[in-house]
Amino acid sequence: MMDWKQSLAGVDEDYLVGISNKGIVKRAYKDLEAAGSETQAAAGLDWSAQELTVAAGGETVTIRFPLAESRCSCPSRSICRHVVMAILLARQAASGKEEAEKSEKTDCGGMEAALAENGGDAPQDKEKTKDSVPRREEHDEDSSGDLGQLVWQEILAQPRKPLLRALGSRGLRRLVTAMEAENMPQVEHGSVVRMQLPGQDMTVKLLSPLEYSTCTCHKKEMCSHKAEAILWCQYLEKKLTVRELAEELEQEPTFDLQELGDTAGQVGDCLEHLLETGLARSGVEQAQELERLAILCHNAGLPGWEGDIRALSEGYEKYLRRAAGQTMEKLAGQLQRLYGKTVQLGLLVEKELLGTGNPSVSNGEQHKRMHPQTSDTTPWPTRSTTTRIQELAGEFRSEYLPVGDLELTGITVEHFVSDSGYEGDTVYFLEMATGTWYTYTNARPTFYEGKKRRGYQEKAPAPWGVPLSLEGLASVRLQLRGAKCDAGGRLSSTQETRGEILGKSELTAAKLEGWYYREYDRLFAEQIPKPTGDRGGHPSLVFVQAARFEQGRFNEITQKLELPVWDEEDRRVLVELPYSKRDEASIRYLERLKKKQQPCFLGKVYLQGSQICLYPVDLLERRELAEAEESVFPEESGGIENESVPRTASPGAAGRGEHDREACQALQNYLEDIGWLLQEIYQVGSATVQDSTLEALRSAEKQGAGYGMETLADWLRQLEDQLSQSRHRLTHRPSDIMDVFCRLWQYVQLCRQQTAYDMASLIYQGI
Repeated sequence: MMDWKQSLAGVDEDYLVGISNKGIVKRAYKDLEAAGSETQAAAGLDWSAQELTVAAGGETVTIRFPLAESRCSCPSRSICRHVVMAILLARQAASGKEEAEKSEKTDCGGMEAALAENGGDAPQDKEKTKDSVPRREEHDEDSSGDLGQLVWQEILAQPRKPLLRALGSRGLRRLVTAMEAENMPQVEHGSVVRMQLPGQDMTVKLLSPLEYSTCTCHKKEMCSHKAEAILWCQYLEKKLTVRELAEELEQEPTFDLQELGDTAGQVGDCLEHLLETGLARSGVEQAQELERLAILCHNAGLPGWEGDIRALSEGYEKYLRRAAGQTMEKLAGQLQRLYGKTVQLGLLVEKELLGTGNPSVSNGEQHKRMHPQTSDTTPWPTRSTTTRIQELAGEFRSEYLPVGDLELTGITVEHFVSDSGYEGDTVYFLEMATGTWYTYTNARPTFYEGKKRRGYQEKAPAPWGVPLSLEGLASVRLQLRGAKCDAGGRLSSTQETRGEILGKSELTAAKLEGWYYREYDRLFAEQIPKPTGDRGGHPSLVFVQAARFEQGRFNEITQKLELPVWDEEDRRVLVELPYSKRDEASIRYLERLKKKQQPCFLGKVYLQGSQICLYPVDLLERRELAEAEESVFPEESGGIENESVPRTASPGAAGRGEHDREACQALQNYLEDIGWLLQEIYQVGSATVQDSTLEALRSAEKQGAGYGMETLADWLRQLEDQLSQSRHRLTHRPSDIMDVFCRLWQYVQLCRQQTAYDMASLIYQGI
């Protein structure tokens, strides 16, 4: 039997707002007050019935439990003001009946005394009509306890799987990150559980039953915000742990494995055909085929492949039209990296389709050959297969997570045109308190625009409600509230983040400590990673102060401006700026740079050969670093003619250093010769290799064995055997040649990087 008195006693205004909205509840109260004496509390109701029928506002309302199931005779399909009025009247009638039963006996004596005092006339109760109208929340604080306990029980009993499906992989990753950072939500308990989700401008109201819960996204079904709120409640009650959610996160990604396997097979076949044909016989049809594969990867859910294939396609087009800066070595490297990823994806998909714990022996051996630098030290696989596939597939959009409030200093703006088909601007920010770099990128795709770029681009506005242009952000200090960024430090332009200008950027040597370099040995030690190391983290720029420099010279062969700079100890850094139409004015400015300007270059450093190179993003002069010591900036620099006094060293140390340099130089020359051999094979095609190339491979094999590089010598022998045997086969097997070629290319590049690092250590640190 339904106990209406107990069920209606816990209904408060919050609950009524939850099943309808605030405007409807306000209108219901207003209509009841306007009705005045015409409004009578519901009487003659059968409190033991399953439904209550109440007249309200000229309509007939059927009250059911849950109250959100109530219906009205008006045309409205949702909870209207008549339903809210009826519930209020029924609640008043239920409470009034209970109070009347309790006070019936005690009121009899008082009524007789009143009649005697007034000469037999009944007292005029002027407040009777007014009291018949329900008032806003005049019941006790504990009146909503039953509904509050009921909704909390339903929240804790909610199964996890439907919530995870509604939340999705992105939302789950955001939730796990917030829990690990202890970024807790704001929760209010009552007949309705209100929750302000952390890092989001979203409020969720959970009420019983849960299907009638509401969210500021206005979705009726179980949205990701409601699912997140319920999971937060379970976490706060210790019914759920971060570790359990993290385990669910690893199992979350789902793919069409058959489609992924087919796509990987087509990409692998295309890359093998490119090597077999050779770069010399390639034409526009190869670039068109790569563009088709990029679209295929996009449809298969492989955004990482789509970008890499577009970059390779753009590289082929640039090479065919002899564009500046596009080399055969760069193309071969792109081909090798893409093929390695493709083989790895194929193995993972095959393993998942077979449902085995480990790949077959042949697959494991192939993976070991493709990734020799990790096969002996890293167990494979160390994580779930779906997680590894997700990492290889990449993401169409970066996932931005809350990082709280940030106080950022704008540093500079860099314009970019990527090989993968995007153009835009990147603003660099530095958080002085933590020394962390952040970026904001405004980019647009250009791969559907053809070869003609738009001549004029309107200046993009700044995000976060800041009244500046995008370029203006580079000259101000900024307070971001509710900031979000991805794992690489790239800031989101979400409207939930608001920005406030604190003042102008003030760059001084003291404030830039840690990013400002006058000694290039420290620059090498702190900013040039070892070949086997992973810098990771956020992208960063460095400030490199020149003690003296040589006039810039444009290299017609490499199509780059080359401007050498030196520190006080005569260590050199080469400033390189590739030619582009947009950078033409910058190149002319650097060519005319005067020695007395004492420039400080802001840019990205990398190791090229055995010397540090710097790609300049901006140029600061002495007056822009006002608080720097005068000793750092001598008034007049002697220029390139005034050589610094060389450092002295003991004869023994000098002899050892000279011997090490000669050994490194000899190894560099040998590895460079092998690199040229591989480039020659890539240029002419593996199907038409000349006898002279095969003889050079045999000679390089013997030389490698003499150096003690047995692995390299063995792979050179395998490649020579595969190329020789392919001449006598009726059916071609390009995959065998491609496999050995890519392994050999990767190994040689790693050796060259390590040798260049060792040589640079001798030059910059005197090791």
